[in-house]
Amino acid sequence: MANISHQVIQVSGDIGRIFGLAGYYSECDKMQRVVVATTDGTLHEIHWNWHIHLFSYRPLLRSPGSAPVQFTGIHSLSGFYTSDDNNQHVIVATGDGRLHEVYYTDPEHVSVRSPLFQLPTTAGPPIGQAGFYDFNDTMRTVTVGGADSILYEVSWNAQVTPTANNLLNQFTLSDVAGIAGFYDLSFLSGGVPFVSENIIVAMKNGEVYDVRHEGTISGGGQDTTDLVTAFSPPLVNVAAFVETDTHRRHVIALHASGQLHDYSYTPQQVFGQNSLVSIPNVADIVAYYSAYDSTCHVIAGTREEHGKLHEVYYNFRD
Repeated sequence: MANISHQVIQVSGDIGRIFGLAGYYSECDKMQRVVVATTDGTLHEIHWNWHIHLFSYRPLLRSPGSAPVQFTGIHSLSGFYTSDDNNQHVIVATGDGRLHEVYYTDPEHVSVRSPLFQLPTTAGPPIGQAGFYDFNDTMRTVTVGGADSILYEVSWNAQVTPTANNLLNQFTLSDVAGIAGFYDLSFLSGGVPFVSENIIVAMKNGEVYDVRHEGTISGGGQDTTDLVTAFSPPLVNVAAFVETDTHRRHVIALHASGQLHDYSYTPQQVFGQNSLVSIPNVADIVAYYSAYDSTCHVIAGTREEHGKLHEVYYNFRD
């Protein structure tokens, strides 16, 4: 295991009381991006890379000087960058079963599509949200849980109206600690593109499942559900990502004690579990891989009145 670094991100201004996070790597500008939802429903963002180390924490605004973008009854959120329109996207699910889309290139000039979609039910247990961008067919996809204990996959883009499908495999959502997701595009021999869309489902009892659709673009694909690993229970949250250059997949599990673990694998090889750090009183976690420095990142937001953002970063190249 490589050396693990841990820091509290020193942002400008008060973060406030954290409800949840969205976090991802934006390839267009090689930025790490984190969006914070506070308990009053407002959204704030920070971004940085190896050139920009000033962590300017600012609200998302429809226009300069306007009130911050705010949602009542936030239930979960996720975020991603879309290369077809060069926008940053934050998807917010609210307790009434609605999904809302915030997208922008400038955090002071955001557009809001509200609602983006209405589920056939209200929101289910607080298990988070899995979101990713399919840059092969330009579809945006999020998975959320409903009060009917169904995991719904909602897909859309600028030209395609959002539609919902039941996830291939279903779970008793009251037993789920958290969900996360990622999209991976690799190439087989002869340059044939191979796509894998993965939803990671972590159970409170420590079991972690990978529910995925994968196959060649031209030849369709198949749906598979695998038990990936089992951690010591109880788990309370999960994050997941893929190293885009090596296609090594990572599951980040948060134990009730505050201990973070990394489990990594590829379709051909298991690398196993590694303990990261322990952070108490965590409200939410996100994780991603930054290609510019070949580094894995876990961002944890804590629950205190003046919340803190912790960054844990490491790689396997040392």
